[in-house]
Amino acid sequence: MVQCLELYYRQGRSQKDIATTLGVSAATVSRLLKRAFDEGLVRVDLDLPRTQELEAALMQRFGLRDAVVVAAGGRGDVREELGVAAAGYFEKIATNGMAVGVSCGLTLYHTVRCLRERRLRDLTLYPLSGESTLKLVDISPNTLVGMMAAKYRPHVAAYALPVQHLISLRQIERERRRLLRDPEVRKIYEAARSVDVALVGVGQIADQTPGFCSLAESYGVSVRRLRELGVVGEINYQPIDGDGRIVDHPELRPLMHRVLSVEGGRLQDLSRRERHWVVAVAGGRAKTEAIRGALHGRFVNVLVTDEDVAQAVLKD
Repeated sequence: MVQCLELYYRQGRSQKDIATTLGVSAATVSRLLKRAFDEGLVRVDLDLPRTQELEAALMQRFGLRDAVVVAAGGRGDVREELGVAAAGYFEKIATNGMAVGVSCGLTLYHTVRCLRERRLRDLTLYPLSGESTLKLVDISPNTLVGMMAAKYRPHVAAYALPVQHLISLRQIERERRRLLRDPEVRKIYEAARSVDVALVGVGQIADQTPGFCSLAESYGVSVRRLRELGVVGEINYQPIDGDGRIVDHPELRPLMHRVLSVEGGRLQDLSRRERHWVVAVAGGRAKTEAIRGALHGRFVNVLVTDEDVAQAVLKD
């Protein structure tokens, strides 16, 4: 046993090589190494880089399938760094023939921009919501799906969901029913709710923040009012509180039930499924509270974030 330990750990030789040297079978070497570990002759002292240690802690603490932490102190915009990391992660898990859903936001824009061209074949791409805002079309789900499709032409199929700008909940529900009577629209919407990989952002609640907060203001709900209602962030236009609960308040229902958006409960369901990934790409200290809420609510099973946010949410 001691000879096996010396050769395996100190000299770095393979178990097969050790077996030949000692004149025993490879199975015997394996058994002796395991016995040495069980009897306490071997101690494992991991000295991992800080980011890998944080990744492991995030996975254990929040029940994630995986985590990617970008080191603090990098150059440039943290969203660009997260985009590079998220694009690399997507290309690691994605396989030919997968269905992929895309939410919205600037960090996801950088993710799509960093994807390598034609590395995958026969992908089917879906937006996770139809926009109900007339602004920021460059970072909307339909636009990001189009950008992503351009990376994989001609071996890709890409779809859009209807864009509507409606104010009242009654109008929204009426239009929703009308759209879902269209077989093609319904087919796309149902497929978007069952993708293999969903790429989502996590939005913060702050003044002059594009996306959810701007849309909320168009419905007469200020950032201050959102905070009064306990909203700390949003995921795919679903407002969430610090404990990860959907804030289902009458004032917010026009936002939550907006036209053909994959709802928060569906993201939670996808996160629990085998061989399905809901990947949140979000970072920056200002988003810490929102990211913490998304983790508590189990809306995602993979997080791509930065070192500062990882440390902050683990202090909770």
